[in-house]
Amino acid sequence: MFVLIAAVAAVAVFLLLQGRAASLNIRSFPSGAIVFLDKQQVGTTPLVLPHVTPGTHAIQIRMSGWDTWNGATTAARGSTTQVIANMTHAAYSLIVTSTPPGATVTLDGTTKGVTPLTLIGLKPRNYGLVISLKGYAAISRTVDLSDGTQSTQDFALKQAFGKLSIISDPAGAQVIIDGKSRGVTPLKVDSFPVGNYALTLKLDGSTDITDTLSVKAGIPLAKQYKFDAELGELAVSTDPAGASVTIDGQVMSQIAPFTFSKLKEGTHEVELDLPGYLPWSGEASVSKGQTSRLSIALTKLQ
Repeated sequence: MFVLIAAVAAVAVFLLLQGRAASLNIRSFPSGAIVFLDKQQVGTTPLVLPHVTPGTHAIQIRMSGWDTWNGATTAARGSTTQVIANMTHAAYSLIVTSTPPGATVTLDGTTKGVTPLTLIGLKPRNYGLVISLKGYAAISRTVDLSDGTQSTQDFALKQAFGKLSIISDPAGAQVIIDGKSRGVTPLKVDSFPVGNYALTLKLDGSTDITDTLSVKAGIPLAKQYKFDAELGELAVSTDPAGASVTIDGQVMSQIAPFTFSKLKEGTHEVELDLPGYLPWSGEASVSKGQTSRLSIALTKLQ
């Protein structure tokens, strides 16, 4: 009889203790993370552990693409302790190389630098990656950083060419591309390396024209420009005809009568010389877009 009473009492104590065991309610954002309790894997979130030994426990929550969450909680007998893990994306890196090096790296439309380049602090998602280098065809890729095999990207660039034509009104303008003289307008190049270039056109007496050229593989690029010319003409005639003409110290190859074009607006020094006649010198005014006239009767030597 005594043994039976002792056994019943033991069962009652056990059930009482069980009823007052600690429990944990573990949640994570996002859910579906693996839960480790005291280094033992116990399930995935959301997770309720109804029979936990009262006391302090170490909790670790893991999920691919997210930083591991570590924490500790104290489980109290007879109550449920809430554990909430707000997880953060893991930081990923992307290594970009190219042959040849020095290519511009653009990630999701933002320029990041030139190859070789290591990008850090990225999230495990898809990115639009573009590699471009002047003289070479640009290459675009979609990179999924949640796939560890895509964290290193290497590009073998290939040379590419387009066609370029530059015309100006008036013609004869000096063509400067990326600081180098390429000739005068009209300019035509059948094989010009692809890329973006800074263009400057220079013409005496006119304001420089600047532009950006974007040469693409296999696509003809034709550009036309019109100068706001600050030029005029000077028609020089002498009596008798045949005098040599010097304008601003420069001996002209033509003799009077002749109309000299592409002269800057303003005042010019003119000298006339004809054997057997007194030399003549004076000023002539040239107006933009107009033809000025200078007619001189030379004095014969006695």
